Amino acid sequence: MVRASCYAITTLATFILIWLHSPLAFAGAKTIGPLKDYTLDQKIRRGDVIPHKMTTCRLKKRVKAKNGQQVCVYLGAQQTYEMQVESWCPRQYQCRYNPGQKEPNIDDVINSLNKIKN
Repeated sequence: MVRASCYAITTLATFILIWLHSPLAFAGAKTIGPLKDYTLDQKIRRGDVIPHKMTTCRLKKRVKAKNGQQVCVYLGAQQTYEMQVESWCPRQYQCRYNPGQKEPNIDDVINSLNKIKN
């Protein structure tokens, strides 16, 4: 009887030790092969990357150059100005929030575009 209870206690202790140490074997990070970089979403959630604040910029002014391209000036929240040179200007888009800017000078851009030959 004593020998059977000693065997039962030893077996129980072995199972408890295996049960306690088994999560350690599976909880570690990947250690075999090349490590993959985190995705942008994972980096943002970890705090490694701070996402840019975005605002809706709406078309304020559009001027055509001689070569057919358009210079588009967009205005966003708290005087966020953006300027693009394209063949087509969308009415609005998401731009980076950068408050307190002054309006860009369109005339210089138009003059430089007019000097360029097709």
